Amino acid sequence: MASGRRDYTWGFLHEAASEGRYSEPYWELLYKTIEAGIGETIYTYTVPSGYRLGVTSVEMCSTSRLKNWIAMYINGVNIFKIFFDNTYSFIVSDKNPLYVNAGEIIYIDCNNSDDIAYAFHGFITGVLEQVT
Repeated sequence: MASGRRDYTWGFLHEAASEGRYSEPYWELLYKTIEAGIGETIYTYTVPSGYRLGVTSVEMCSTSRLKNWIAMYINGVNIFKIFFDNTYSFIVSDKNPLYVNAGEIIYIDCNNSDDIAYAFHGFITGVLEQVT
């Protein structure tokens, strides 16, 4: 048995990355064409009652030549706001995800700083856990 693992856990997947019987993987594609010089919300999710969402990563890409920004909020509280060139990755540990509780709203905004419209695309991943 590997150090720190439960007796009934086996295989090659790290224990923290595996889904238990009260959780399921969460993955959502983000895509929106944003007009020149404006910012828009490209993702909104309200965590359902009886669950909590453990966010493990947010990835965002744009083909714009200028620096753009991405921001993530939970119930209006800014978690991060970062300028990025073409790609941005917000990676959270699988062992210690960023938890969003039942009833809370998570949303992601992007801003196109260029003078023509560009597509923004990416994804958010995590684990949706049933709270018992």
